[in-house]
Amino acid sequence: MVCIKSLKIRKLTYKYASAAEPIFSEIDFDIEEGWSAITGINGSGKSTLLKLISKELKSEKGMITGNELVVYCAQSTEFEPTELEEFMCTYTKEAFRIRDLLRVDDTWLGQWDVLSHGERKRLQLAVALSSDSDVLMVDEPTNHLDLQSQAIVIDALKSYKGIGILVSHDRTLLDALSKQTIMIKAGEIIKYRTTFSLAQEAYAQTLSHKKKVLGEQENEFKKLDRAIQAQREQVSLTKKRLSKKNVGRYDSAEKEKINGALFSGKDKGDGQILQRTVTKQRQLSEKMGTLTKEYATGISFEGEISKHNFPIAVERSCIPLFEETELCFPRLSINVGEKIGISGENGAGKSSFIRYFIEKIDFAHEYLYIPQEITDKEAEQLFKDVSELSPEEKGELFTLIQRLGSDAKALLYSTVPSPGEVRKLLISQGLLKHPSLIILDEPTNHMDLDSIESLESALQEYAGALVFITHDQTFLQNLSTKRWVFEKHETQAYTVNEILL
Repeated sequence: MVCIKSLKIRKLTYKYASAAEPIFSEIDFDIEEGWSAITGINGSGKSTLLKLISKELKSEKGMITGNELVVYCAQSTEFEPTELEEFMCTYTKEAFRIRDLLRVDDTWLGQWDVLSHGERKRLQLAVALSSDSDVLMVDEPTNHLDLQSQAIVIDALKSYKGIGILVSHDRTLLDALSKQTIMIKAGEIIKYRTTFSLAQEAYAQTLSHKKKVLGEQENEFKKLDRAIQAQREQVSLTKKRLSKKNVGRYDSAEKEKINGALFSGKDKGDGQILQRTVTKQRQLSEKMGTLTKEYATGISFEGEISKHNFPIAVERSCIPLFEETELCFPRLSINVGEKIGISGENGAGKSSFIRYFIEKIDFAHEYLYIPQEITDKEAEQLFKDVSELSPEEKGELFTLIQRLGSDAKALLYSTVPSPGEVRKLLISQGLLKHPSLIILDEPTNHMDLDSIESLESALQEYAGALVFITHDQTFLQNLSTKRWVFEKHETQAYTVNEILL
């Protein structure tokens, strides 16, 4: 492994061909050894920055040094790592150490299609950690992982000794690993030499000051606006007073008086005052524009909930999972207004049950189902469907996306939207149908913290029925009115227990 002290980024500029403005413009910062957290809203450029560091993308201007050996562990688990077979067939002490750290089972080789997303993620990370690197970048490493797996991943990542770059919405992971925090705010880089939580506190103070300054500037802008209006009226009156249009043909005295005023420049004075005020207002507007744009957040659900569809029930049954393993559950029902949180270990059959549930329910009206992962093909179809919406529907969709913390137009016209942005678009599109039932499989995966809090708040107010799978304990506790807990047993049968809260 090459021994380096830091990764240096100098005057880095990057713009996507389809975008009007660069996503980064002459940014400068260093990333030292140890783990650095990179945070920002979906679409702010986190994944783009990782791709620039890994040389997957080439910058238009500027340079990056210290990235000779870079390993990038992406957030998607759709495809298995190219080096997976080589890693699984390597019997060195280091390979065994990494497999033990991440609890990798030898039987997983060749089973990618039937592995849970959590098991896939552990395999991804194992391959990444085993690779020779001086910079290791991991994008949302705890997506899909249960609590036990999250602890396993944290211990494994702590063992890395080079420059680690972490993108995540998992606050526990960020605080457990980060020694530095790099925030991306509207293309601006803000760096703190501390953990994520302490950096958040520092930024909150900065944001509070910015909002105070912005408020003062908005008041000054309004004052200047009123002054400009009054000065324009004064200019108009002066022009009218100095006009010879209504002066009598033989009124020489009045004409001489007007000529004197024109000669002395009295006609220009009011115009110059107006011009100075307009210039001052324009300069103030530019200063206001430099402050970070804060979108209004918080979405709401409109439309009537069709209560006659409820209760919805699946009868007691057992369904096959894999390798002669089955999942058994009692009769389970959902009533209007209930919010059912599904939890359990990876591989316990949660997603399989949801797919079975959707096939079995007899639901006459619209329901919204958001899967755990969205493939590139599904994302492509999603964008096509959105393009065919009416102007009114697009307007409503734009509002929902914006209130989930993203620039709606930039998202819809982006050629490389992040998984978090695609998820926001899918949720927003589904909400246009005013569903009576919402089914979400790991809804917080890939989404930034602001968006998670906004979605959580909205779902608390939702009047229909909600069923959701999550490993996010805060999300689970804040939303659940009832729990379905999936448990593994030493026998071949897994079970579901219903818990009323």
